[in-house]
Amino acid sequence: MEEEILLEKFLNEKLNEKERLEFDVLMENDLDFKKEVLFQIDVKRSLTAIEDDDFRNLLSEFESEIRNKEAYINKDEHRKRNRFSFKWVVAASITMLLLVGSFLFTNLKTSPEKLFTQNFKPYRNVIQPITRGESLNDNKFKAFLAYSKGEYKQAIPLFNTLYSSEGESYYLFYEAISLIQLRQADKAVPLLQEHLKSQDALVDKTNWYLAMAYLQLQDIEQAKKTLKLIIEDKTYKAKEAKQLLDLL
Repeated sequence: MEEEILLEKFLNEKLNEKERLEFDVLMENDLDFKKEVLFQIDVKRSLTAIEDDDFRNLLSEFESEIRNKEAYINKDEHRKRNRFSFKWVVAASITMLLLVGSFLFTNLKTSPEKLFTQNFKPYRNVIQPITRGESLNDNKFKAFLAYSKGEYKQAIPLFNTLYSSEGESYYLFYEAISLIQLRQADKAVPLLQEHLKSQDALVDKTNWYLAMAYLQLQDIEQAKKTLKLIIEDKTYKAKEAKQLLDLL
């Protein structure tokens, strides 16, 4: 799909699962596309602010127009009409202010989906160096080669098999991240929860990716709980966790 169409659908929150995956890959690998997305988000926010100002100006002009027309009505009729019109304007103003207030309150909190898109990035391969001359018959090498190339569908079953045969907990970590990348956070959560029981060198990063999985699943309550743990324990991405928590 053309990048312009993907961007337009993203801005209108109409991406389906396949398009979301394609969008995420572009955000991860295409710097120019990512810059354009961020630019368009800023433009949309600016236009929203302008539209709010336009509405307030329109409401003020409308009230002035009513009062000017009433100047041509006789005194007794003017008193009746003025009372009715003024009440109408006040009622309309209150209604619209409530609507605008509701809109602003809703948009003060960034959606979990947008927060996920802005903050999720697969953790780098720190387990298996990818060097020329390695044997492609080695499943560990093949798993991390696929992961490093972004071929997550190929990496997942390899990580799963390796964990079953070798029991190394870091396979759970990388399999879970691969699942999140493929929009399968529901399958990633139990793997990350299991990985939290381990003592390997990656376990301090697990809660961050667990929080990302919860964001993808729109589970705000669990995302908040996990982010608070990161902040309290001062583990991986503690600063980012604080910023995210403030936005939820």
